[in-house]
This record gives sequence, C-alpha cells and structure tokens, in this order.
Amino acid sequence: MNPPCRWKIRRPGVLIPVFFLSCLSAGGQFHGGEAIVAATGNSYTSRIGFSAASMNQAGLGWVRRTSVSMHHQMPFVTGEVSVSSMAVQFPVSRGAFGVSLSGYGIRGLRYNTAWIAYGTELHPDVSAGAGIHFRAASIPGEVFYRLGAGCAMGFQFRIGDEVMAGAHVMLPACWSSGQGRRGTGDMTIAAGISRTFFQSATLHAEVHIRSGETIRAGAGLEAMIAECVRLCAGFRHSPLSLACGAEVRLRSWTIQIAGEYILDTGNTPYATVAYTF
Repeated sequence: MNPPCRWKIRRPGVLIPVFFLSCLSAGGQFHGGEAIVAATGNSYTSRIGFSAASMNQAGLGWVRRTSVSMHHQMPFVTGEVSVSSMAVQFPVSRGAFGVSLSGYGIRGLRYNTAWIAYGTELHPDVSAGAGIHFRAASIPGEVFYRLGAGCAMGFQFRIGDEVMAGAHVMLPACWSSGQGRRGTGDMTIAAGISRTFFQSATLHAEVHIRSGETIRAGAGLEAMIAECVRLCAGFRHSPLSLACGAEVRLRSWTIQIAGEYILDTGNTPYATVAYTF
C-alpha cells in the first residue's frame, strides 16, 4: 500500500497530496502539537502540557500558571506542507481554560482547526476535562468549503507521587457538512500511564483504539540530564516510527525540538516555543 504522501491528484497547475484531502473529513487530535509529545511516541493521555486543550483536556485541571505556546511541524520535510498552531492556557478556580488554534495548507487548499476546552480538579488526585472541536476547509472561491465540529473528554488519575494514568475519548459524536449528518466514524479511545523514576525520568506507555483500524501503541522515555535540559525518545507502530527530542527551560521560556522518522513516509521535524507567566 502506497503511503499517503505519494498519492497525488492533479488539478490545473498544482499537485495536491491526498494527505490533505483526507483531512477534510478527519477530526485529527494532533495538528501542530507539542514537540515533546511527538518525541515520546505521541503519548498524551497521561500528560500535562502546553497543548492540553487539543490533547487530553483533563490535563487542564492541573494547570496553575498561564502559558502561551507556538508549535510547528513539517510533515515529510516538504516545504509547502507545514502545520502551525498556537495554544493559550489560563487558570481559573479549580481548573483552567484552554484554546488551541492550528492551520495548514498548500496553494488551493487550506485547513484550520480550533479547540476550546476546560479541565477541573475533581479531587486532589482526579482531574476531568472536556473540549469542543471546530474545523473548516477552504478552496479558491469558497471560504467555507467544508465545516465540521465534534467533542472530546478525558480523565486523569494520580496514583501516589510517581504514577499518572489517563483515559480519553476523542470525537464520540461529530458532524461534517460534507456528510450532512452526525457520525462516530472518527471516534478514538485512548488510555495511557506514566511512571516517574528517581524524580528525573518518566516512562510513558499508551494505546489508541479506533473502529476498523489496528490498535496503535506508543511508548517513550523522558530524562532530565541537567537542571534545565531534558532529553526524550520514543516509538509507535502503525505506522512504525522512531523519534527523539530535547527540551530546554530558560526561566519562563521553554524550547522543544524533536524529529520523528516514519518508516513509510520519512522524517518529520517538530518545534515548540512556550512562555509561562
């Protein structure tokens, strides 16, 4: 089976990868997510990060500081195919709100998504969150070529001081103007766990289940090698990929870089810059 980046549909004067056309009806969870997530096998269910609104929304329940972050990735290292996003998280009573906006496209086709989410601390060791997802595609002469909406919800549980477990369901119900009806074809159920060792290393493991597809599993390891430097590596299968990355924290700034090699399609670099105040 040919990888998506090799499928082409010819239009007047431009070649458009089917990778983009498939996104018109898909409600992808990660469009421009954190570099550190990609570097640890896309393990997001038990994570607290800068893009909780578009990952496991329950992570917002632990947020105590406002953050603004920008993310960029370049699938298959093709210059005209890049994904950029911005996320904002700000705490409120017993939780936090989060907004994540992302967009990408090539000449003749543009795709934009938005997540609006809220997470709350139900118990000192339990957090829950939910979010609403909007998406829109545009082509020349038609600003809103196709619209869509969906929702997601998740939970996170702390088990002692070293273990975090999470469960998440993405798009249990969604709507697309292209289908003209509601559906659950994009629903994905995920569960994961992370374990911290020696207060400096964290191991992540996660599975994603989607109807009609192979169960996807991923795992990754993060390790602090200095007071402000963290290295990470991970893998996932279906498609098989290997990844590694690094994070540097400088006072209120956080910089992440990562690279992922997918067996079928090649390299994808990631970058994240965040400011916390």
